[in-house]
Amino acid sequence: MRLKDGVIIAGLHIKMRPVLIAAEDVWRDLGRQEVVITSALDGCHSAASLHPYGRAVDLRTRVLRGIDVALAVDMLRERLGDDYDVVLEPTHIHVEYDPEVE
Repeated sequence: MRLKDGVIIAGLHIKMRPVLIAAEDVWRDLGRQEVVITSALDGCHSAASLHPYGRAVDLRTRVLRGIDVALAVDMLRERLGDDYDVVLEPTHIHVEYDPEVE
């Protein structure tokens, strides 16, 4: 796993650990060696963003080819379950810990 320059992961919520493990597994299953985190607790995000709380990361997709991007999203959703939102953005996959509270 590699961090884009300037990315801050110190302070990530413990519930983000499964995201990092799952991402490494998915990238490896797709024949890619390196997951790149492009944002975590750093950067500018919307007011509702979970990034400042250490509950979201963005994963670079340009190392994946075509259908592999959609496949990576599906695989992450399956491995992480309902407490995590996995969203395909134009330049990255956004993953956040956001459990439904009843």
